[in-house]
Amino acid sequence: MADVDWSRWRRTPRGYQLIPPAGCPRGHRWTMDGPGRPSERSVSCSCTRERRHLVWVCPACGTYCAEGCTDVGSWAPSTIPVGVPPDRRAAL
Repeated sequence: MADVDWSRWRRTPRGYQLIPPAGCPRGHRWTMDGPGRPSERSVSCSCTRERRHLVWVCPACGTYCAEGCTDVGSWAPSTIPVGVPPDRRAAL
């Protein structure tokens, strides 16, 4: 079982919430709250042994930004939301 990196989490009145990275690879800044906070998703991918990536969706441009991904073209089609083309995928 992997250890939890508590530096990536913050306590809120509704419980613990994951802190998003600083921003989109395309230059948009993200906030921890409000309309500037990216939404969270996940995708299956064959580029790593774990086969899962946490994905942050940029609220400014809609780019799907995968943490720890080395090949955004390897995402499993069944886990990519319909209509997300390869040019709206990026790695963090």
